Amino acid sequence: MNLPDAYKLSKQLNSNLNFGGVVIPERHIKKNDEHIRVVEKINNGCNFFITQATYNVEASKNLLSDLYYYYTNQGFEMVPILFNLAPCGTAKTLQFMKWLGISIPGWLENELKYSNDILDKSIQLSQKIFEELFEFGLEKGIPIGCSIESVSTTKLEIEASIQLAKDVKAFLDKKLLILESR
Repeated sequence: MNLPDAYKLSKQLNSNLNFGGVVIPERHIKKNDEHIRVVEKINNGCNFFITQATYNVEASKNLLSDLYYYYTNQGFEMVPILFNLAPCGTAKTLQFMKWLGISIPGWLENELKYSNDILDKSIQLSQKIFEELFEFGLEKGIPIGCSIESVSTTKLEIEASIQLAKDVKAFLDKKLLILESR
C-alpha cells in the first residue's frame, strides 16, 4: 500500500484516528523542502510527526525555523513534532546508527568515541539535544515532544533508554511547573 492510499483509508475507516508522519531534518539540509513535505502530509491527514534518531541539533532547528515561518505566513497551526532519541552505548552501536543513516555530527561522534563512558555521555548529550530543541520550540509555540528507543538489544542500552525517558520526564515536569507559575 502506498502512502496516499494509507491516508485515504485512515480517513475512511476512522476520521478520529491520529495519523502521524515522518519528518527528516537532515533531508531538509540537503533539499530545503522538508517543511513543504510536512504541509503536504498534513493536507493528507497527518496530525503529528516523528523524526529518526536525533543527534543533529542544527538540522533540527533549521527545519523547525522554516516550518514555523512557513506556517505563520500561511496561517497554519503548528502540529506536534516528536524528536526520536536513542542512546548509544558502544562503538559498535555508533557504527550501526551511522549505517542506519542517522546523522551524527563529527564533534558529537568524537565526544562519544573518546569518552570514558560512551553510554553515559550519550544519555547526557541526548537530553541536552532534547532540551535545546524543546526550548527552541517553546519560544516559537511549536509543540515539541520526544520518543525514546534503543536501537540495540543489549540490556545496558535498553536500560539507558529507560533512564533517558525518566530524565526527560523530570525536565518536562520541571518546565511545566515553571510555566504554570507564570
